[in-house]
Amino acid sequence: MKSPIGTKVDADCREGVLKTVRLLESMGHQIEEVEAPVDGHKIATSYLTMYFGETAALLTSLEEVLGRKATASDVEPTTWLLGLLGKATSAEEFVLSLREWDKAALMMETFHETYDFYITPTTAHPPAKIGELEPSPSEKFLISTVGKLGLGSILKKAGIVDQIAQKNLARTPFTQLANLTGQPAMSLPLHQTKGGLPVGVQVMAARGREDLLFQLAGELEQSEIWQDVRKNPLWGS
Repeated sequence: MKSPIGTKVDADCREGVLKTVRLLESMGHQIEEVEAPVDGHKIATSYLTMYFGETAALLTSLEEVLGRKATASDVEPTTWLLGLLGKATSAEEFVLSLREWDKAALMMETFHETYDFYITPTTAHPPAKIGELEPSPSEKFLISTVGKLGLGSILKKAGIVDQIAQKNLARTPFTQLANLTGQPAMSLPLHQTKGGLPVGVQVMAARGREDLLFQLAGELEQSEIWQDVRKNPLWGS
């Protein structure tokens, strides 16, 4: 149960998957521990490349609304930085990123010829505390300085994209695969921490096989480990 980008997976998130697997085996399902046949680092980098480009396009659209050229003071510093990285991204890089998605989709299609489902934690860590993911003072200073100087291309050459991928996707390294390959996926409330925080389990199926997900969810909803969010005051009212 490794993170596709090599980052840490919390023990509670691992336990959520293991508990689900044990239940499924008791219900007659055959389970094997395998890794998705994709390059997690390439997927993460291609995702961020597209995200940078989308942010740059968004800032251009903002200028149409403002009726003037957008400046760093019009958006949050992180948004401005992402936009700079997008403006430093070439059309070639954009297209190559899209091709990585196509490659991953094909690999997962082959994977699902053998396996009905691919089960992972939904997130690699339990829910973060308010403010926990805020940039540190030094990071805020760096982001602000880089944004004002417009050093997007220099940051790319310095390997900042890989660093951003590691930091920003460390908590969510699993869910992006389904997003990029067009596969149906569901997050099931099957575990919680000792403090009562929710820990989801993600299940992916082949493209067009939502029916399998609904069938599996129906089975699990009748099990003893299904967490009824309506009865947990931390999850909802």
